[in-house]
Amino acid sequence: MSEKIECHEVRYRQGFVEVANVHANCVNLEVWNVHPDTDIAGGVLGSQAIPDATVIGNTEIELSLQQARRLVELLQIAIDQAVREGRHAV
Repeated sequence: MSEKIECHEVRYRQGFVEVANVHANCVNLEVWNVHPDTDIAGGVLGSQAIPDATVIGNTEIELSLQQARRLVELLQIAIDQAVREGRHAV
Protein backbone atom coordinates (compact mmCIF):
# COMPACT_ATOMS: atom_id res chain seq x y z
CA MET A 1 0.00 0.00 0.00
CA SER A 2 1.28 3.43 -0.93
CA GLU A 3 -0.59 6.63 -1.63
CA LYS A 4 0.42 10.27 -2.02
CA ILE A 5 -1.74 13.11 -0.74
CA GLU A 6 -1.39 16.43 -2.55
CA CYS A 7 -1.28 19.36 -0.10
CA HIS A 8 -1.44 22.87 -1.58
CA GLU A 9 -3.80 24.86 0.64
CA VAL A 10 -0.90 27.03 1.91
CA ARG A 11 1.48 27.59 -1.02
CA TYR A 12 4.62 28.22 1.05
CA ARG A 13 4.01 24.89 2.83
CA GLN A 14 2.88 22.82 -0.13
CA GLY A 15 3.93 19.36 -1.11
CA PHE A 16 3.01 15.71 -0.90
CA VAL A 17 2.57 13.21 1.92
CA GLU A 18 2.99 9.51 1.24
CA VAL A 19 1.98 6.71 3.55
CA ALA A 20 3.39 3.27 2.80
CA ASN A 21 4.42 -0.04 4.30
CA VAL A 22 8.13 -0.54 3.70
CA HIS A 23 9.47 -2.35 6.78
CA ALA A 24 7.73 -5.07 8.77
CA ASN A 25 5.61 -3.81 11.66
CA CYS A 26 6.15 -0.18 10.64
CA VAL A 27 4.32 2.56 8.78
CA ASN A 28 6.47 4.67 6.48
CA LEU A 29 5.65 8.38 6.34
CA GLU A 30 7.36 10.54 3.72
CA VAL A 31 6.84 14.24 3.09
CA TRP A 32 8.08 16.26 0.10
CA ASN A 33 8.09 20.06 0.38
CA VAL A 34 7.72 21.65 -3.07
CA HIS A 35 8.82 25.19 -3.97
CA PRO A 36 5.89 27.63 -3.61
CA ASP A 37 6.28 28.91 -7.19
CA THR A 38 5.34 25.45 -8.49
CA ASP A 39 1.69 24.68 -9.22
CA ILE A 40 1.25 21.15 -7.88
CA ALA A 41 -2.55 20.96 -8.33
CA GLY A 42 -3.31 17.71 -10.12
CA GLY A 43 0.35 17.07 -10.86
CA VAL A 44 2.47 14.01 -10.32
CA LEU A 45 5.66 14.26 -8.27
CA GLY A 46 8.68 13.63 -10.50
CA SER A 47 6.80 14.42 -13.71
CA GLN A 48 7.46 17.33 -16.09
CA ALA A 49 4.80 19.32 -14.21
CA ILE A 50 6.54 18.76 -10.86
CA PRO A 51 10.19 17.89 -11.56
CA ASP A 52 12.52 16.69 -8.82
CA ALA A 53 14.34 20.05 -8.91
CA THR A 54 11.25 21.75 -7.41
CA VAL A 55 11.47 19.61 -4.26
CA ILE A 56 13.07 21.77 -1.58
CA GLY A 57 12.85 19.30 1.29
CA ASN A 58 12.14 15.66 1.98
CA THR A 59 11.73 13.69 5.20
CA GLU A 60 11.05 10.00 5.57
CA ILE A 61 10.46 8.26 8.89
CA GLU A 62 9.33 4.85 10.07
CA LEU A 63 6.63 4.80 12.73
CA SER A 64 6.00 1.82 14.96
CA LEU A 65 2.41 0.62 14.87
CA GLN A 66 1.83 2.23 18.26
CA GLN A 67 3.25 5.55 17.02
CA ALA A 68 1.14 5.37 13.85
CA ARG A 69 -2.01 4.82 15.91
CA ARG A 70 -1.10 7.79 18.11
CA LEU A 71 -0.56 9.93 15.01
CA VAL A 72 -4.07 9.03 13.82
CA GLU A 73 -5.47 10.03 17.23
CA LEU A 74 -3.61 13.37 17.18
CA LEU A 75 -4.74 14.10 13.63
CA GLN A 76 -8.36 13.47 14.64
CA ILE A 77 -7.99 15.80 17.62
CA ALA A 78 -6.56 18.53 15.34
CA ILE A 79 -9.40 18.02 12.82
CA ASP A 80 -12.04 18.26 15.53
CA GLN A 81 -10.45 21.45 16.89
CA ALA A 82 -10.30 23.07 13.43
CA VAL A 83 -13.98 22.25 12.88
CA ARG A 84 -14.97 23.66 16.29
CA GLU A 85 -13.06 26.87 15.61
CA GLY A 86 -14.56 27.23 12.14
CA ARG A 87 -11.23 26.77 10.35
CA HIS A 88 -12.46 24.28 7.78
CA ALA A 89 -13.78 24.33 4.26
CA VAL A 90 -17.50 23.83 3.93
